[in-house]
Amino acid sequence: MLRSREKVVLALGAAAVVVILLLSFVVIPGVSKVRSLSRASVRAEKDLEELRKMLPELSRLDREVRRKMGVVSASANEPESPLTRLTGAIQQAGLPQSAFSLKSTGPRKGEYISEEAFDLKVENLTYLEMVRLLSRMESGQLPVVVRSATLKSRYDNSKYLDGTLRIGFLLPADR
Repeated sequence: MLRSREKVVLALGAAAVVVILLLSFVVIPGVSKVRSLSRASVRAEKDLEELRKMLPELSRLDREVRRKMGVVSASANEPESPLTRLTGAIQQAGLPQSAFSLKSTGPRKGEYISEEAFDLKVENLTYLEMVRLLSRMESGQLPVVVRSATLKSRYDNSKYLDGTLRIGFLLPADR
């Protein structure tokens, strides 16, 4: 049999073990979880604030994508190849056949649209002609997207440019 003093020491030891276990497995992990959730909450609030600031831009981009998808759908049944249609559009922009070369770089498949990629190399254009060409490509009747433009001044006359445009001709995905 245990004496009362031994019972008290045993009870205090058991209480200390319970307190240590509670601190180790409940309180300390709970406090760290609350802190991490608090930090995550602050980050989420900042992200939400950024998204609210971006809402006008996202709305504008959504309208632009919807407009472009309408152009893609409308031009889906054209009998001519994308290369032929793109060459014709470039010539209608006022560039003679000798001032550019157009080369296909292959198709890319997407969920809603597919894309036929082209490299358009142009030579001896003024800055204004290049800007007009870029503007016409982006806002014209063809479903094209200018992915990148690499421009450099000519070494013999700095008024003129040589450049390479990476163009994506958009088509419906099921075509």
